[in-house]
Amino acid sequence: MLNKMRSHKTLAIVRSLILPLLFLSLLRSVSFAQEQFDFTGEKQLVELMNQERVHEGLPPLAVDERLTEAARRHTELMVQHNGLSHQFDGEPSLQVRVADENLRSDRQAENVGLEMDVAGAHAILMNSPPHRANILSPNYNAIGVGVMHSGDRLYVTEDFAHRLPDYSEPEADAVLQESITKYARSLGLAVPARKPQPAIRQMACDMALIDALDTGTPKSIAGVHRVVAWTATDLEQLPDNVKGLLAQPLSAGYSLGVCFAATVSHPGGMYWIVMVVY
Repeated sequence: MLNKMRSHKTLAIVRSLILPLLFLSLLRSVSFAQEQFDFTGEKQLVELMNQERVHEGLPPLAVDERLTEAARRHTELMVQHNGLSHQFDGEPSLQVRVADENLRSDRQAENVGLEMDVAGAHAILMNSPPHRANILSPNYNAIGVGVMHSGDRLYVTEDFAHRLPDYSEPEADAVLQESITKYARSLGLAVPARKPQPAIRQMACDMALIDALDTGTPKSIAGVHRVVAWTATDLEQLPDNVKGLLAQPLSAGYSLGVCFAATVSHPGGMYWIVMVVY
């Protein structure tokens, strides 16, 4: 009899613990259901922004899923903190957040907003000069939007970036080589001969490791007469000092190394380049 009484008491205690847990689980489920991403709203905002850009004679922004992911993560944080911010305590900067999504970019910007609906959020952002400037900036070519409902409020994040080409290393090398060839020909000069020198690519990558240009180390290569080192996001644009080199006959030829890498100074990544002339 005593054992039965203990059994009933134990069962009652278990039930008293389980019921509150089930209730909390139900509340979390309801809360989660009320805080879902609005995919239709995200698409609508992109369409509204691109309409504004086309009206101003600007090309539309391309949706990049990596930017979308970055925007959604930030929107979740705004909902959790019940407020607007571009960076919460412990959250990386926008530049780092975009780079963490493996997106190569050299410019980024962000709009955040809180409204009752999508149309209202877009109107408020367009009526704010700095937010409008981001939407209509010719410096950006990609967009990612995160929209989340929380109760009767709508949290919005718009992440902009100037997206760089995702060249492989051989492709990047070929683009840079072609830029040198084209510039030499534009001057009416013979295209200088390129000499293979595998060590130079590693020297370019080593510059990224120290986050600084280094013209001293390549001078250790036998026969090197001059060294030029630079960073670039557009491999088709050569710096003036390289153009100056190409403006004179390089009868002994040259070697080239290019390495794409992200650094503390350039979280979105840059091309680190070394050119030596013999």
